[in-house]
Amino acid sequence: MKTALITGGSSGIGYEMSRLFARDGYRVLWVAKPPKELSEAQTRLEQEFTGVEIHFLAKDLSVNTAAREVYNWTHSKGWTVDVLVNNAGFATYGNFETIDVDKELAMIGVNVTNVLLLTRYFLVDMLARDAGKIMNISSGVSYEAMPKMATYAGSKAFVRLMSQSLHEELKHRKSKVQITTVCPSAIKNTRFQSTAGMQKVRTFSSIATATPQEVAKDAYRGLLKGKRLVITGAKYRFNKVISQWVPKVLTRWVIRKEMEEVSR
Repeated sequence: MKTALITGGSSGIGYEMSRLFARDGYRVLWVAKPPKELSEAQTRLEQEFTGVEIHFLAKDLSVNTAAREVYNWTHSKGWTVDVLVNNAGFATYGNFETIDVDKELAMIGVNVTNVLLLTRYFLVDMLARDAGKIMNISSGVSYEAMPKMATYAGSKAFVRLMSQSLHEELKHRKSKVQITTVCPSAIKNTRFQSTAGMQKVRTFSSIATATPQEVAKDAYRGLLKGKRLVITGAKYRFNKVISQWVPKVLTRWVIRKEMEEVSR
């Protein structure tokens, strides 16, 4: 039985990805913070897919030692991780100097440090087998300067560039290990939006938003095809094409408007 390890797998994009792996007969491993959410999500997935094997580890991925503990957990159980999905992440929103610095540092721990470390730890094993897939979830915001999301945008730019650079490195070395980077558009009505305090931010009402199901489907299809980069959401892909002909000054103005809060 093949095994997929998905961080943040008990909700949002991670849960929808888990459904696709479970459908295809994978053992599913989750790492996320809320134990109750993990347990409830496990019950839902087991009810939908009879016989699916699910295990979870409740772990705060903002802590620098978390990645090593996750890696040791899989080894202690004798599981070979065939697919690693670095999906867990959260955002902060507001003027840069006013955002709680501890929350910013915790976000860097989840979005950057542990993505890097989990990729590194499991990559070593995959290279030894010359087999395996790693999917790192970046974001559409990784391409542009994002007012009021400076640190988050920077963290996702790191994930995108690190992952794409690693893809090229492994390709040059003729390795069969695959690195896929996923850049979703904004996804409304998720815990991500509420955790960041972005319930009133205009971008989540734009026509280019996607659902967790749509993002997961696009990402999973791209993973199976061995794609280097997956831009998820049909509307967002269309916007990306159109934006190539839009003056940069107009693009920056639109982004500033998108990042504003609106009354409802």
